Amino acid sequence: MPQGETFHRAVSKVLFISQIYGLLPVSNVLALDVRDIRFRWLSPRIFYSGLIFILNWCEFLAVINYVIKVAITFHNSSTLSLYIVCLLEHLFFWRLAIHWPSIMRTWHGVEQLFLRIPYRFYDEYKMKKRIYVVFGVVMSSALVEHFLLLLNSFHLSNMERTQCKINVTYLESVYKWERPHFYMIIPYHIWLLPLFEWINETIAYPRSFTDCFIMCIGIGLAARFHQLYRRIAAVHRKVMPAVFWTEVREHYLALKRLVRLLDAAIAPLVLLAFGNNMSFICFQLFNSFKNIGVDFIVMVAFWYSLVFAIVRTSLTIFVASSINDFERKIVTALRDVPTKAWSIEVQRFSEQLGNDMTALSGSGFFYLTRSLVLAMGTTIITYELMISDVINQGSIRQKTQYCRDF
Repeated sequence: MPQGETFHRAVSKVLFISQIYGLLPVSNVLALDVRDIRFRWLSPRIFYSGLIFILNWCEFLAVINYVIKVAITFHNSSTLSLYIVCLLEHLFFWRLAIHWPSIMRTWHGVEQLFLRIPYRFYDEYKMKKRIYVVFGVVMSSALVEHFLLLLNSFHLSNMERTQCKINVTYLESVYKWERPHFYMIIPYHIWLLPLFEWINETIAYPRSFTDCFIMCIGIGLAARFHQLYRRIAAVHRKVMPAVFWTEVREHYLALKRLVRLLDAAIAPLVLLAFGNNMSFICFQLFNSFKNIGVDFIVMVAFWYSLVFAIVRTSLTIFVASSINDFERKIVTALRDVPTKAWSIEVQRFSEQLGNDMTALSGSGFFYLTRSLVLAMGTTIITYELMISDVINQGSIRQKTQYCRDF
């Protein structure tokens, strides 16, 4: 195994990109040595991340002011929840950043067990490649979603301007459509557009990156469980001395402690991410029964956003559940240990494997295992059947109404 194939080195560039959007403001995130990673309250990254948080908070206050003046609706409530989730994600990543240096040092210490012989012979998981592929696919898909939603806003604002005969310029109509909460309190200026678009990106980025971050954590932990399983599978049905099982059991317990550490650190993010994903999917499914129009751009943006949310959530579960999958494979491998090789160490190892769940969780409310996909699918289908009895407009596709009141 290459000496640099550690989780820190595999994920450092991904975290550096996230810092552009104000997330996880730790210093020296690209350092080769984990001992150089620091969290400093007085640092440019903290100042930059704090500035983004303040700007997001100011926009959230503007949204509240807008909702109070125009009356709260189902659509407005989803907008409010989006900003609440964004602010919480920034806060949770700040909380994680405080403990990130110590987490990385602990993780690096456990990884040293798996960077030497015999585990180096069982490294076929390609952790770094998987992290880059997941990050590239998820975030490029999120970029396409963001582009489609912007195109949708530009299109609808132009249709409103022309069909409703509103006497404003094209860019002002975009500003009015995209940021009605700001339009009520801040007059249009062309220099505001790039500023507000940057704030919009810092709000949109954490929603997809949080899922991507959970997947990266899952890949990093699964890589070590995979090595442990491969070492046990290599002695399938062979008689091994007690010292072998003692060492393997100790390495498993080290991984178990690492999983518990990571689970405690990122559990709020997991709970928030899946809660937000489920609410967004249900919200979009509700809208799919209503009249969303026959406009091609509107339809493409709507369905892409819905399908992307479902696929991203499912992918997060499948990737993170690989930790539990490898543990179950280890349990299966222990059942094939020959009777004459069964010892007190194998017995203790077997009991510890069956003691509790080894998986990331949402603060203990649910665990990221493959069965969660079935549970979420059942919930979504039940929800869709319930609202289908109430809303019977799914087959109606009338002309999109562009004109609206502010």
